[in-house]
Amino acid sequence: MHLVIPFAAPAGPQCQAALERLELPHLKSLLHRLSPHGELQGQAHDLSPLPERVLSQNAFADGLIPWAALRARALPNVAPGAASGLITPCHLTVHADHIAMQDPAALRLEAQESLALLQAMAPYFLEDGLSLHFLQADTWLVQGEALRGLATASIERVRGQKVDPWMPRTEAARLVRRLQNEMQMLLYTHPVNDARVARGAPMVNSFWLSGTGDLPNNAPPFLQATVLDTLQAPALRDDAAAWTQAWLALDRGPLTDMAQALGQRGHSTEAGPATLTLCGSDTARTWRLQPRSLLQRIGSTLRTAPPTVILKNL
Repeated sequence: MHLVIPFAAPAGPQCQAALERLELPHLKSLLHRLSPHGELQGQAHDLSPLPERVLSQNAFADGLIPWAALRARALPNVAPGAASGLITPCHLTVHADHIAMQDPAALRLEAQESLALLQAMAPYFLEDGLSLHFLQADTWLVQGEALRGLATASIERVRGQKVDPWMPRTEAARLVRRLQNEMQMLLYTHPVNDARVARGAPMVNSFWLSGTGDLPNNAPPFLQATVLDTLQAPALRDDAAAWTQAWLALDRGPLTDMAQALGQRGHSTEAGPATLTLCGSDTARTWRLQPRSLLQRIGSTLRTAPPTVILKNL
């Protein structure tokens, strides 16, 4: 069992202030019983956020974690080894001083709508040597050599946020920016969007490219972990009340389940390691169940800092 919790300590001032008042008894219990097992450092401007680096075992360059190639490996009708990326249909809003992306999940795009949009866009991509493949309503696969080595920002960097700082600016990315402009014009009058606007739903007027990167055969396996992302939305809004409630729900739910499972197992690791990773703005820290003597367990309990202190240092 490996739990990964993004936005455990976001940078927003309201959430930071709320840290002082957090009471997380089950997190406290877990941190007493688990041992530190390494950390990762990141920066606010990294294209790949810390949770993705954790899941990929930090084995890839920034912006080149090959999520698309990983998914392509499981598909029977795509070229193995081809340069790949993930396309997220989205809605961009132009403001006076920036462009923002509505959370793609809020589009509630239906599979039939998504497939119709893909079929309309595919010929334009194909002119540039890029092929589109349907994965699910909110995610498509794109393949073509123009994507080879092209670093892109994770969709998690722009979900509900300003996109300007994350737009690819390299020469190799000119193709992506041009396609984004062309698709904006194409999609504006597409029948799918006409129907969506008629029923009061936001239109799909652009796309985001992410998940680029090569996946060599000798790459380490991605971690099999459960990502608990319920802190993300309130953290991005710096909504301290909602973020606190989300933390309390995690403490009462998944963290309680992990603590109870450890209680049933005692200090045995025979059933596999129990692992917890907390991701803040700059640091991701991991704890794991490891064999310890009674004296070591007592010493760890005495030395373990309160959860609020640990979270403030992420």
